[in-house]
Amino acid sequence: MSDLGTLGGARSRAYAINDVGDVVGWSQTATGQTRPARWGPDGIEELPTLGGPSGAAWGINGLGQVVGNAYVDAYTYRAALWKEGHVHDLGTLGGAYSVAYDINTAGTIVGSSDDAFGNEWACIWDAAGIARLDGLPGSTWSTARGINDAGQVILWSNTYGGAKHAALWDNGAVRDLGTFGGQESWAYGLNNHGHVVGWAELPAGNYHAFLFDGFELIDLGTLGGLFSSAYGVNDDGIVVGSAQSFDGRWHAVRWVPVPEPGLCLLMSVAVATLLLRERRRG
Repeated sequence: MSDLGTLGGARSRAYAINDVGDVVGWSQTATGQTRPARWGPDGIEELPTLGGPSGAAWGINGLGQVVGNAYVDAYTYRAALWKEGHVHDLGTLGGAYSVAYDINTAGTIVGSSDDAFGNEWACIWDAAGIARLDGLPGSTWSTARGINDAGQVILWSNTYGGAKHAALWDNGAVRDLGTFGGQESWAYGLNNHGHVVGWAELPAGNYHAFLFDGFELIDLGTLGGLFSSAYGVNDDGIVVGSAQSFDGRWHAVRWVPVPEPGLCLLMSVAVATLLLRERRRG
């Protein structure tokens, strides 16, 4: 574990990392202002705002393009793209506010924006500009939290009954990922295979980390406590997050996929065959 440092202030936070190890988030300055920040091979770099006092970087792709939000004045923030040394205001759906949470390799960006009536909706920015993404049927609010290189998007959206559910948007179709019998679920991570991670509520009101494998919601369990949450998943299916132990303490955790019995059998046969061939050669 290594301390990434700050811009001279007391606090900093990292939200995303790309394949070459560049990290983005925010940091306080010596005067206490919160500025978007990027940590690279040469240390920490302060990213410019849109003229206002603060901002935060939420996502970065393999090309080093960074997205987040930056204030244009003391009261108004907009989705921002940091690219080739410049910051760009990504605009809104007609309202005052917007925020960008993720960007994929193609440069497609997702986040949320207010419309002209002050309602917040998931949205996408691409070469055609900004467009609203539909949430779950009957929703009055949504936001997009991540996008993969296939263009699949994870959403937070409310439902007819008002409960907030994690959802997966794929080529115009929206799938409700549901819960473990409770009211709410939230998605935080998505890989290039369409696997989604987050947390989902149980009937008793506590919540557990989940993995959606494209077919069903899988309960990842805890460290003996009541709660856990997953925040990221890579293309190998390794999941990271946090979980509560039996004594109520929270720990950072990693879940590693276990091969299915059939796959283990095939691997065993393959190893045995190789050993037999080597023995015959000997």
